[in-house]
Amino acid sequence: MREYIRGDRKGWNKEATEKVGLPLMEGITEFFAGDYGKAVQTLSPVMPDVQKLIQGSGAQKDIFQQILLHSCVRSGTPGDLALAQEILDQKLVSRKIKTHTPLNQRFLEKMMTVHETQG
Repeated sequence: MREYIRGDRKGWNKEATEKVGLPLMEGITEFFAGDYGKAVQTLSPVMPDVQKLIQGSGAQKDIFQQILLHSCVRSGTPGDLALAQEILDQKLVSRKIKTHTPLNQRFLEKMMTVHETQG
């Protein structure tokens, strides 16, 4: 993939691969290797571009945000937990809803459990 980016190709595919494809691949690899803090560092900066640059349904693209949320919770650092909370709060605003979905509520409960065991 890095060779593809370095080539003299131009266009949407190269831009998407460079801006989000490579970081997504690296972040997912870090997640499955158990390096959750590193996965958060790699994935969080590209999340705004994921929705804009890659094709697929909202549900398909949401998978990447779910991996980021799991990374935040599994990392368990105060900063990563705060990022997860921010992401979930943004979902409320963007969807114009007042309460979290059951999935997001489970994330919140898990974050509170992690926070309580660290405190």
